[in-house]
Amino acid sequence: MSAPIYIPIEGERVVSQAAESIVSNYRLAQFDRGSNTTVSVPLHIIKEYKLTPRSAMFKVVNGIINVMGSMIRREELRGALGLHEFENLNAGDQRKLCEVCGVPFVHPDHPYNRWTTIGYHRRFSRHFYSTFAWLRGEAVFTYWPDAFILTNYRLYIFDDRKKKMYMFPLYMVETFEARKSRLKIKATSGDFDIRGRVPGQDHLLQMWQQREWDDLAKDYLDWLIRPFSYINPRHPLSQYTYSDSASVATQVAQETKAEMEVSSAQAGAGTVFVKPVIKNRCDHCNAPMSWESIDWVGPDQYACPSCGNSHRVDYVRM
Repeated sequence: MSAPIYIPIEGERVVSQAAESIVSNYRLAQFDRGSNTTVSVPLHIIKEYKLTPRSAMFKVVNGIINVMGSMIRREELRGALGLHEFENLNAGDQRKLCEVCGVPFVHPDHPYNRWTTIGYHRRFSRHFYSTFAWLRGEAVFTYWPDAFILTNYRLYIFDDRKKKMYMFPLYMVETFEARKSRLKIKATSGDFDIRGRVPGQDHLLQMWQQREWDDLAKDYLDWLIRPFSYINPRHPLSQYTYSDSASVATQVAQETKAEMEVSSAQAGAGTVFVKPVIKNRCDHCNAPMSWESIDWVGPDQYACPSCGNSHRVDYVRM
């Protein structure tokens, strides 16, 4: 075990402390056994989270943070989030907190920024987060370790047959068909046939139908396939000024629950209630699995605690 590294800022106070975690009124500092580093997560950037005794997954404004180790208790994190003291932080204080935590400060007026790369990431996702830029309003919808990342703006995917990576802006996709380990895409740039682990047809359809990229300025659409090193020199963030004393709206963090409500993809079907279900035993090593023992490696993917083989959550209609 290793104690987390914690340097408080002005106005910050410890709410709860354990062997590998410290919770303050502004952030969570947790030692991550996956990366052997301390991961600090500002509370104001958390949108959704899932906690187990051995792992955690945080969906934040500009990425996903996976942590493995002796985790904080749910009640302690709920208590810190319930204080809402981070809502009193202005833009300057939020930026200072993000710098201490090692995450990029994202201002709503900025058209792009860095992805959050702290925590445990596989080589595939780490390459995406460290190479490409986050665009305003972009969020990871689902991903599979070492296979694909699907956001509401684009799809980043690895072809197992050709050993090649592809980036598909969803606004360029005309038709697609995902079946098992094959994805066919017809885009404005050509036709593609990808083999390997691919996103589900329903997930692709949901992101494609929402068309959230329509809110992006047309000049920024090209940035979806450009690396951060290309965008930043041509459109430096320093030109987008803001007042450090300005107030910035914060996220309302939600803990994922056993039952979720989703909109049906079928027209006129109304609302469908589904319940997430995991496998009783691992398909790879046949080890028993439970909600308390699994490791979360994505928004709807979990890993076997014995062999690390990944599985996807099944949703049963209620």
